[in-house]
Amino acid sequence: MTFQSQTYAPQHEPRDTSSTPTSIKTCVAVTICLSLLFIALPALDRTVTGLFYVPGIGFPARGVHALQQLRAIGQYVPMAFAMAMILAVILKIAYPSRPILFPPRFTVFFASLYLIGPGLIINCILKPFWDRPRPVDTINFGGRFNFVDAWSMGETFFSNRSFASGEAAAIVCLIPLAFFVHPAWRRSVSTLLIAFAVAICANRVAFGAHFLSDVLIASALMATLTAILWQALFGRNAPSDEDVDQALSTVGYRMRASVKAVGEAAWQLTWAIWRMAANKRELR
Repeated sequence: MTFQSQTYAPQHEPRDTSSTPTSIKTCVAVTICLSLLFIALPALDRTVTGLFYVPGIGFPARGVHALQQLRAIGQYVPMAFAMAMILAVILKIAYPSRPILFPPRFTVFFASLYLIGPGLIINCILKPFWDRPRPVDTINFGGRFNFVDAWSMGETFFSNRSFASGEAAAIVCLIPLAFFVHPAWRRSVSTLLIAFAVAICANRVAFGAHFLSDVLIASALMATLTAILWQALFGRNAPSDEDVDQALSTVGYRMRASVKAVGEAAWQLTWAIWRMAANKRELR
């Protein structure tokens, strides 16, 4: 099956990709160091959370309207962006002869980042199986569960879900957007995105919804995943936009052919069953 691939205009290279393998090692090292820090000093989590807790009242930040609005922005902005990227990939596969809505590598990069990061690693693996009680649910801060260290298993499964922070992971996944703007704007945009991410992460700690380790380790994990995906899609031997576009179209055509084959088989089976039933009625 052949098709006409879209021609993509030259874009600004997001950044020099020659140091990407080093970036992966650095992110892995930071993740390990953060993990060891909070495992060795579990009191650090309790101390930081205690700064936002008032005995007999709880976490006053929860009642501040501006902070509630900030939390909503931190939820819905990454969600809307992720859905746009994933929808673009789905539409390209569903309509393989049409051009993708956004540049192919850009789209696949962010769709993969959100699906693998906040989607799989955080919400499907770490949260349900590690099941760390949230600060507000622990005995230390007015709850009924014992405090659980970072990377330690909770007492139950699929319950409290504090480790790691899904909202922190989702907001951190927006930071690579700075790599795709004009170089003259890159530093300013990255500063704004990092400040936004820090504000959202701090807000979650202030609400008693996550410990400091939850947001920092989630951020480090997403940074590691970002470096890996960057190497795969923008490294020295990475595919071009045209290659990615063609690969998505190929997947779309193959899926269309498979669906057609399954549909034809189902129709033939239905027809055969109907004929058998009709023959039995004629014999009676």
